[in-house]
Amino acid sequence: MGEQARSADAERIYNKRWLIALIVGPLLLGVLAAAWILTVADRLPAELASHWNGRNEVDGWMSVAGAAWMAVAMGALGALIAPMGILFRAQSLLFARIGVGFGLAFGVGMVALSVAMVAGQIDLVDTSQADLSGPVMAAGVGLAFVVGLVGMFLYKPDEVDRTQSSEVIATNEAAASDRSPVVQAGVSRAARNETMRIKVSMGKLAWLLSLGLGGIVAVSTYFIFPVLGLLGLVVAAITWVFCSGTMVIGPEGHKVLAGGFWKVMPLEWKEVRGASVEDITAMDYGGWGYRMNGGSIGFIMGSGPALIMEAGFHQKFVVSMPDVATAGEAAALVNAYVHSGKVKS
Repeated sequence: MGEQARSADAERIYNKRWLIALIVGPLLLGVLAAAWILTVADRLPAELASHWNGRNEVDGWMSVAGAAWMAVAMGALGALIAPMGILFRAQSLLFARIGVGFGLAFGVGMVALSVAMVAGQIDLVDTSQADLSGPVMAAGVGLAFVVGLVGMFLYKPDEVDRTQSSEVIATNEAAASDRSPVVQAGVSRAARNETMRIKVSMGKLAWLLSLGLGGIVAVSTYFIFPVLGLLGLVVAAITWVFCSGTMVIGPEGHKVLAGGFWKVMPLEWKEVRGASVEDITAMDYGGWGYRMNGGSIGFIMGSGPALIMEAGFHQKFVVSMPDVATAGEAAALVNAYVHSGKVKS
């Protein structure tokens, strides 16, 4: 257990406040750094050096306004990475605390890098002698270390509450009763060879995750070789595809169409032993998107209700559902197809 004793509601509020702080803090630091860059604009060359090759020669430039935007972007990257530590607490409380500390240190360090780049060019006529400011970079690294360490020690989460909701318990009880309306409806639909399509999505988080991962890849590869920054677009596009999809349950079996077209998790009914509904925690399955974690394969759009299908040798197929009622209908239809003997050869 964590070092704090909190109720489930208090724990949610605690982590929500930390999420807000971890997003606002690095982003605000980036904005302040950008404001400072603009205040010294008249002391800087018209174009700033932004990249150095292996011989320490300048081979990339940007405007002062671009440097200011870069500082904001560095803060935004920190705001994307730091909260990930809180999301990982489902797997390990220690890992969550380390993740928060690392995320804070990363955000501060990246903003310090953008400030050091500009500080090293103050009062220069051109960029021939441009270099990172050693004192600013050293101070930034020191501050990043301290902020990360403080964040790691101050963040003290409790275990994630995995208690099943009363609604999920009631839905599974109904799914186990042959007389329940949801089971009877599932049997009737299977008898008519109906196909059920359910759209699942991360919603607004899709934008955050896609742009965040794409941005991290773009920035990190840009400093290796600028053109590699285009990989960020590829990563963002692929991530977006796996942030939404359509689950299809029909006479032939089950599948998920990631992004509406990419088929994953195909199952024939002869492979499935049964289905149920469960409240899941995304990080128990390794996070969001198309996940393969141990004996589980999942299309995870977030924590909450999910359809769980048992298949093979202790293997789970997990698909996030928009709500518990829809999950119950899906489980009933899966079980009806599995037990009706209507699988086509």
